[in-house]
Amino acid sequence: YYESILPYENKILEVKQMLELIAFSKANTVLNKNYKKIFNHSISYYDFKQKLRNVELSEDEISKIISFFIEDGYLDDKDFVNKYIEIYEKNRGINKFKLFLEKNHIPVKLINNALSRYHENLESINNYANKYLKTHIGSNALLKQKVYANLINKGFSKQSVKEVVDNLELIDEDNNLIKDINKYQRKYQNDYYKVYKKLLSLGYNSNKIKELLKGE
Repeated sequence: YYESILPYENKILEVKQMLELIAFSKANTVLNKNYKKIFNHSISYYDFKQKLRNVELSEDEISKIISFFIEDGYLDDKDFVNKYIEIYEKNRGINKFKLFLEKNHIPVKLINNALSRYHENLESINNYANKYLKTHIGSNALLKQKVYANLINKGFSKQSVKEVVDNLELIDEDNNLIKDINKYQRKYQNDYYKVYKKLLSLGYNSNKIKELLKGE
């Protein structure tokens, strides 16, 4: 900014330029901390304005600073949305992206347009689901239920999650059942009823539990 109004020495400043210079000088700390975000379109109009309001600036001074960056094409919520849609599409859900945009007070029209273009990464969803299955023990029914819930909490749409979960390649759960039998027999000191009740709550088949417990 300073270079744009002071291209040569001993320049006589107009009142408008002097007021802008004063405003930028007062906002120097905020600008230094956020210049990368500004030039990379990584900060929204709302967020930038809130940061300026944390400095002793009048609303008129804030407007002058914001107008400068808008006119130079650095502060544009369209560019902000386009930058983050690429980031979020890699491994985050559409609902998480919507929440992010709402927190940044992006106009509703821009949000709706972005969501209409958003593509959830099914490969990322599938990778998470398979990794969860490999690192957790339980009945297939319970594991699918937990995977589904976790992915919904990550902001993925029900449609995408259901598509992945319905096509998961589940392993034979007998091995998991045997591991859980051993685990809860130790915990409940071989109390048949407590072990049976716990395994049932984990989604295992009643007849299968009884069969394996009897075999024990």
